[in-house]
Amino acid sequence: MSFKGINLSEQMIKSLNRQGFTNPSEIQLRSIPKALKGETLMVQSATGTGKTLAFLVPIIEKIDLFNQSIQAIIVAPTRELAQQIYDFAIPFVKEFPILKIKLFKSGIEREESSQGLSIPPHIAIGTPGRLADILVGKVSLKGVNTIVLDEADMLLREGFFGEIDKIVEQTNKPRFLVYSATLESNLAHELERYIGPNVPVINEETMTASNVTHYLIDIRHNDVSTSLIDVIEAIKPYLLLVFASKKETANELYAGLRARKYKAALLTGDLDVRERKSIIRRVKDGEFYILVCSDMAARGLDIPDVSDVINVDLPNNLEFYYHRAGRTGRFNKTGNCYTFYNNDKTAKPLALIQNGVKFKYLVLRDKELVVGKGIEKSHPTKRKKDEELESKIRQVKAQTRSKDKKVKPGYKKKQKEAIEKVKQKHRREIIRKDIRRQRVERYKRENQNG
Repeated sequence: MSFKGINLSEQMIKSLNRQGFTNPSEIQLRSIPKALKGETLMVQSATGTGKTLAFLVPIIEKIDLFNQSIQAIIVAPTRELAQQIYDFAIPFVKEFPILKIKLFKSGIEREESSQGLSIPPHIAIGTPGRLADILVGKVSLKGVNTIVLDEADMLLREGFFGEIDKIVEQTNKPRFLVYSATLESNLAHELERYIGPNVPVINEETMTASNVTHYLIDIRHNDVSTSLIDVIEAIKPYLLLVFASKKETANELYAGLRARKYKAALLTGDLDVRERKSIIRRVKDGEFYILVCSDMAARGLDIPDVSDVINVDLPNNLEFYYHRAGRTGRFNKTGNCYTFYNNDKTAKPLALIQNGVKFKYLVLRDKELVVGKGIEKSHPTKRKKDEELESKIRQVKAQTRSKDKKVKPGYKKKQKEAIEKVKQKHRREIIRKDIRRQRVERYKRENQNG
């Protein structure tokens, strides 16, 4: 079905066609007609399925353009996501020329955000704190008929519901459009104060887009930076996002890629707003084809044509896996999500498998990716040996680490050499123990036979 099959105005159809939107996604098809009827919605939607359009279209269609008051508020957890929603909304102004949309986000000076409020916008988009700070008590919100909570689970996790309460208290019973990739019980409970207890969830079967292929890569305890380069050479990505749970890891991976002359950029929480916007713009312009990110970039980061995602580790909160994977395979395009692991540490991959993620298995061997057999069930004895090795490696790192903050010359090389010696010694000890075990067994057999 095309958008013409939904009860939309000619202006809206014209605007959608001009922007290249002709056929609605599944989530748009299921939610837009209900939103047009004025229903409150709670939507669990995979990233990359078009949820931004799913709430913008009915909001714009129902705006009374000749009533110059705030009629819709769109709340996003991060300034990057608020900016992206705003950038997505502005092109509709060409077909709706008197539609006024304003962005409020943290990082913009209060005076700048307040400019122009003598004539309020029809649609206000922003982060919770900035919306509450600028609007509450300053502008009438009695005309607000719709509030969108985008990435609602993150709004809850980051403690933003207090600011949202301040906004809601100034309104006159608006309907809510709630969108989230995950809808856990604690979130549903918190949302009841806004939407009531019996709102059905518009759901999708999978938490990541169905056209994303998921891979687990056993890197066989190789160095992560080296493994990353080997995998990049093997898959030859068009546009790659690399995710690491810690910004220190992201910094190290980025430095390694730049040292090898890869066109890579870095996006972490250490960058200020202008730096982040500049990096994203330069990636979109094709200046870089590898973007190394910490998890702050996983939610709502909308970069077109991401062909591949590589997770060098898995986050402690496995929900973030779905947001990482959702950066590729967007809007009916295909994509690949690769995750590094070692076969003696499988708790997180197994948890994802139990949650429905269907992985294909690869092994990184001699700088090539070969088909793997899957996650092996580790024997208790092997686990104990691996734990002993890890303990020794930690001791070596502690001993070789510089005591002062200044890193000594050759520190990394010396540490790597020391770790390799520990691994070799560990392997020799295992071999010697195995030889002794075989001798004992042979001795017992010979004595029994004698």
